[in-house]
Amino acid sequence: MEQAKRLGADELINYRTTPKWGEEVLKITNDQGADIIFENGGAATLRQSFDCVAFGGLINSIGYLSGKEDALGDRTNTNVLALKRNVTLKGLLNGPKDRFEEMLRFYEEKRIKPVVDKVFTFEASKEALKYLYDGGHFGKIVIKIG
Repeated sequence: MEQAKRLGADELINYRTTPKWGEEVLKITNDQGADIIFENGGAATLRQSFDCVAFGGLINSIGYLSGKEDALGDRTNTNVLALKRNVTLKGLLNGPKDRFEEMLRFYEEKRIKPVVDKVFTFEASKEALKYLYDGGHFGKIVIKIG
């Protein structure tokens, strides 16, 4: 959280200490909601994203760390959730090589420096994946090849 603040975050919500973080988003935004949400939780968090996105907002789905299947109980259809606030739900995937190279040029031009948490050697790939799975990182985990 402190690192995010140093990087310029205006508001911080710890999802572990604030499990109903969607309600906190609404409180911080005076019930307007967030214009853009990067949803990486998946099944266990997508409903909160729909509930706290601004009217006409955008939810970018970039992962499913909490799983791929909804919990029993709330079975509201995604279409209904999207219509409720006129939301766009967009899936983001890793793209082809030319798009990656375009991104790298943009980073260079704008002097963007991605946050790298830790660098592993190729031989330590197994440890890198365990480190990623444990979820204690902030930023990118890099496996250096060659």
